[in-house]
Amino acid sequence: MSSKSSTGVIVALVVFVVLSVSLLAVSIVLYNGKTAAEMKASEAKAELDGFIRPEERSSTQAQALKSGAGAGSVYALLSKQAGDVGEFVAGDRAADLGSMRRTLGLGENDTVRDAMRKLAQDRDARAQEASGLKARSAELGKQIDALNDRLAAADKAREEAIAEITATIASYQQAGESYRGEFDSARATLEGVRADMEARHSNEVSALQGEIDGLRSDKARLDERVTALQRKVDATSMKAGNPATFVDATVLDFDPRSSTLFIDIGADKRVVPGMTFELFDDASAIVAASDSGSRGKASIQVVKVGDTTSTCRVLRSSGASPIVKGDVAANAVFNPNHRFKFLVHGNFDVNGDGRATASEAEFVRSRIGEWGGEVVESDSVAGDLDFVVLGTQPPYPPALASNATEAQIFAYTEARAARELYDSIFQTASDAEIPVLNFTRFQALTGSVNR
Repeated sequence: MSSKSSTGVIVALVVFVVLSVSLLAVSIVLYNGKTAAEMKASEAKAELDGFIRPEERSSTQAQALKSGAGAGSVYALLSKQAGDVGEFVAGDRAADLGSMRRTLGLGENDTVRDAMRKLAQDRDARAQEASGLKARSAELGKQIDALNDRLAAADKAREEAIAEITATIASYQQAGESYRGEFDSARATLEGVRADMEARHSNEVSALQGEIDGLRSDKARLDERVTALQRKVDATSMKAGNPATFVDATVLDFDPRSSTLFIDIGADKRVVPGMTFELFDDASAIVAASDSGSRGKASIQVVKVGDTTSTCRVLRSSGASPIVKGDVAANAVFNPNHRFKFLVHGNFDVNGDGRATASEAEFVRSRIGEWGGEVVESDSVAGDLDFVVLGTQPPYPPALASNATEAQIFAYTEARAARELYDSIFQTASDAEIPVLNFTRFQALTGSVNR
C-alpha cells in the first residue's frame, strides 16, 4: 500500500511539472504574439496620424469629408477635389498652387478674389470711358450738323455773290469798250510825256547818284556803330524762347498692349478731351522738330481728363523709337499757364486732297480755339502775336495781255493783292522773330493727323 501511494504521488508530480512547463511555453508564445500585434498597431497608428491627427478626426470638416467620401476613401475624395480645382483654374488636373498662380499671373500674396475684383473695376472704368466717348461722339455729331448748316449758308451766299459779281462784270465790260477809245488817245499822249520824263529822270538820277554815294558812306559808318551796339545789347539781354518748343506735359506711364498712356496734366491745366499732343524724347527734340518741321516719335489724343492727370491714346507712332515713361508732350497751341495769340491767314489743305479752301482754314481756327489759343482776326502782324499760321501760298498771277478784259484785270488785281499780302505777313513776322508755321509744321507741333 505504501509503495502504490508513493508511485501515485510521483506520477502526479510529473504530470504537474509537465503541465507547468506546457503552460509556461504557451504563455511565452502568447506574450510574443501580443508584443508583435502591439508593434503593428503602433505602426498603423503612426501611419494614420501622418494623414490625420486624432484631434483633427473629430472636426466638423473631417466628418463632412468622411460623409462626402461615401463608400470611397477620404484621400480619393480630396484627390478628386484637388484635380477639379486644378482643371477649373489652370486647365490641368495635376496643377499645384504655384502653377495655378503663374497661369493666372498672380503674385505670391495675391488672391483670385482680388484679381477678379480688379478686373471688375477695370471693366467698370472702361464702361464709364465708353459712355463718355459716346456722349462726346453725340456732341461732335451736333457740331458737324451745325457746320453743315453753316456750309450750306456759305454756299448760298457765295452763289449770290457770284451772280452779283457777274452782273457787275457785264456792266464793266460795256463801260470798258467805251473807255478803250479814250484810253488809246490818252496812251499816245502819255508816251510823249514818258519820253520827256525819261530825259528829266536821267538828269535827276545822275544828281541823285552822287548823293547816294555819300549816303552809302554814312550808312557804312552807322552800320558799324549799330553792329557794335547790337553786340552790347545781345550781351546784356536774353532772347525769349520759341513758344513752340515749350514742354507741356510728361508721360507718367504707358501700356503698350492697349496703346494707352497717362500724362501729368488734367483739368487743373485746362486740358479737354480730344486735345492732341506730339511726343518727343526730351525738350531738345522739340527744338529740333520746330527748326526742321519733322515730327516727333508719336502723336497722342486725350480721351479722358482727370483733375491732375489725363488718359491718352496713340494716334500715330514712328515705330523706330518706343514710347517710354518720362517722354515729353508738346502742343504749340496749348499752354497750361498762358493763352497764346495766333494770326491764321490764307487757305488750307487740311484733308490732303490737294485743294486749299477757306472752310479748312476755319477748321484750323476752330481747333486753335478748342485747345485754348486766341485767334486774332487781322491782315496785319501785331507785336503781341505768339504765332503766325500761314496756309498755301497763293500763286503769282501771269502777266496780263494787252487786250485783257475788265474781268481779267479785276481777277489779276485780286490775285496779285492776295500774293503780296501773304508775302508781306510772312516777311513782317520773320523780321519780328514771330514763329511762322505752315500746316505741316502746325501738325508736327500739335500732334494733329489728317482728318
